[in-house]
Amino acid sequence: MDVDRELLERLYQSRLEDLRSIAEQHDLSKSGNVEQLRARLIAALVLSDVDLTLEGLRANPEKGLSDLLKVFGIKSSGSKKQKWQRLWLHLNHDPKKLSAEALPEMNRDELHALCVSLNLQRSGSKNQLLGRVAGVLGTEDGSWGRVKKSLRQGKRGAPTIAVAAEPAPVTEAPVVEEVEVVEETEPIDTDPAPVTVDEGSGASMLELEARRAELTSQLREFLLVGRQHDELDIAAFIDDLGRLGFGIQHSEVREHILAELTNMIGLRSEEEATSGAHPGSWRERRALNDLEGARAGLLDTLDVILDRAGGDIARARMEFELSAAEAGLDLDLPAISGRIHGLFDLQVSLKASEHEMDPVTARRQRALEQLYRGGTDITPEAIAVLERIENQMEAFERVVETIIRRADGAFTPVEHALLIRFLERRGWNSDHPEVRPRMLAAAGVLAAEMGYIDAEDIPALPTSLSLDSDQVSGVVESMREVLRDMGREPPSLASVSEPVGEQADIERVKDKLDSADEMLRRLSGGSD
Repeated sequence: MDVDRELLERLYQSRLEDLRSIAEQHDLSKSGNVEQLRARLIAALVLSDVDLTLEGLRANPEKGLSDLLKVFGIKSSGSKKQKWQRLWLHLNHDPKKLSAEALPEMNRDELHALCVSLNLQRSGSKNQLLGRVAGVLGTEDGSWGRVKKSLRQGKRGAPTIAVAAEPAPVTEAPVVEEVEVVEETEPIDTDPAPVTVDEGSGASMLELEARRAELTSQLREFLLVGRQHDELDIAAFIDDLGRLGFGIQHSEVREHILAELTNMIGLRSEEEATSGAHPGSWRERRALNDLEGARAGLLDTLDVILDRAGGDIARARMEFELSAAEAGLDLDLPAISGRIHGLFDLQVSLKASEHEMDPVTARRQRALEQLYRGGTDITPEAIAVLERIENQMEAFERVVETIIRRADGAFTPVEHALLIRFLERRGWNSDHPEVRPRMLAAAGVLAAEMGYIDAEDIPALPTSLSLDSDQVSGVVESMREVLRDMGREPPSLASVSEPVGEQADIERVKDKLDSADEMLRRLSGGSD
């Protein structure tokens, strides 16, 4: 950027009276204090070809904003958004009047206008608007509204700027060597002496810049659960960044992190404001279409990233954002970045919910699934028994575990019968034909989940054929009638002895089913 360095240095070092004289010569307004008048003269005489409107500042590239800030003699570091916000404040406001302490005196319309100019979220109550503006002013405190002391005093440290060929005419102004003399309306300069940068801060700032993506990811994690207006919570977060290797022992690093946090708060507000809105431009519409086309692949990639990252959510977020960028998505748009990080947060929440489920609760839930499987055909009587088991699932689990431990980890028909008989004695009606198989299957699930038996040893649920002995007898009698009509003598069940003891119920049903199988074989032989 080519500017008239000689003119610029004179503007830096001139008193209010001299600045007013220069303004009068060029038909410019003489109102305002010395710093406001100086900024107006620099804009009109030194940067006459530069668009310094709000739209022009927002459209200016980051390097161009840094150069402009140096020309105005104020702080030039920070993100692009911080730079144009700082420059806009310097050109349009007086820090003595626009301060965090003065904001409560403004009405909601005035705060809303500031939020619009500073590109902050504009919805919400007056207090919410006030908080957003106060966040920017707090971050930029001391960074605008006054030219650096070294420039006013003509000391070394002026910005390196190319000299224009023909300087504009200007009235000769005396140079103040040490302290600027101002009119009574202006306070005496109370700027502290230049602070020497603490040793090692430069290297820490370089490392911070190299780890910008990681810092951004950590900031997003903080905003998910942190309290952005709680100084103690923010201090705890910065301390944790120190444990991750960020050089927070340097004040410059801490200030930069706080500035980035403020930017992230603003970006999150923009993302939330655009998350459910219609596209605001052709670029945004095209970017949203690209996102929809890449959504399925991104979710598959995200599952792999989360599995690989383990508990390092911040690093996983950084990898996912990189994957989205590699997929060609326009992450510079808040509407896209907000949706990308919304997908990430949703997947993380779902995985957290899965892992947070208590293993005891999980196995009992699987046991309940066995109890109520095919529940649409269960009679009300059986439902009442199953509901009692559900309500006393903990007691049921203890009984199952006790029986299996006494059997040295076995869950055979002997243990099945013992469980049914034990619960029957306590009035559970556990031998009900619709309850018994479901109860045994649920008990098997509990035993397998506790590690006592293998999954293949879990008793299987019955098929559509009911195990009710009366229904089986009816089927057998029907088959007997068919055999008699065919002139064949059906086998007699009288020859089948019913065993007694703990397995009597099981063996009785088994024998009836064997008789049914025999009849089916005879029928098949007759048809041949």
